[in-house]
Amino acid sequence: MQRNLKRMLVICLFFQAPFPAHGKSGVPFNPITDIHWSEIDFTIEGVCFCPRVWGVEVGLIVSYWEPFLLLDTSSVAFYSATLGTSVGGSATDEIGGKNNSSDAVNLANESTFAQSHAFLLPLMPWICDRNDYGTWWSEFDPMWQNDELAALLTPEVSLYANKALVMGCMADATAANAGWPLDTMPWCVGSGGSAYPMTGHVDNDNIVQANATAAYRMLYKLNRIGMICDPSPVCGCMYTPVWIKSHYKMNVARPGIRGVHPIGRATSLYDSGLNTPYMGALGSNDEFLWVVYRKQRCCTCCE
Repeated sequence: MQRNLKRMLVICLFFQAPFPAHGKSGVPFNPITDIHWSEIDFTIEGVCFCPRVWGVEVGLIVSYWEPFLLLDTSSVAFYSATLGTSVGGSATDEIGGKNNSSDAVNLANESTFAQSHAFLLPLMPWICDRNDYGTWWSEFDPMWQNDELAALLTPEVSLYANKALVMGCMADATAANAGWPLDTMPWCVGSGGSAYPMTGHVDNDNIVQANATAAYRMLYKLNRIGMICDPSPVCGCMYTPVWIKSHYKMNVARPGIRGVHPIGRATSLYDSGLNTPYMGALGSNDEFLWVVYRKQRCCTCCE
């Protein structure tokens, strides 16, 4: 009897233990080498004053680009390019990503699906302190898996589901490639197409571009649900369920490192040699890590 119980326990542990994600592996994120520190561009804009019980405290108005968030997008459930390994998956997982390329038999299904994970990166919290929260794993988010469910979070999607507004994203793509994404068009992610549905399903079989779009959507989603706040006010922060795209930029750090780009820039401008077969320079192909920079502006004496 005891032997049978032990055997059942071993079997249960076997199916619950993490499994290698189909040979996926990579170098874990390194803040020293994977961040473009020259992009921070720290600037003192002027003087500010903070009232105190005992009088007035003088501070400085500073602005800079803060590397504050890591987003990875994965074709395999529970694989994280940030960590370079799988976390918490099991042999029964069936919610990984997929890619139906132009070689697929059903050409109507040329699409990509990616899971996404978000990790706050508290490298500079002592300058401008913002109320951001926790991490996010899309495997536990049913709305990320299902376009219809996602509409519950984005009821405005019906307003943007017309040819005129979709074609309007060409203007945002042109602006993003020039370095200035259009904040007046929050439903667009430049050359990535539409910010909707806010899921991992992207109607594009270009792996790099589709994963960039999935990363943009996750960034927008984190704004929508109040997980991150916009640094617009000099003191405190403002939650923006409709994001302000120009306040963010990012660089891809896995499977290789490339330069910083605005939201919506075409990946064809930087993806040469990035997603090579099997393994890139720093990780498995089709598994991406994006470092997100946020435009910060604050008074140093704010509490």
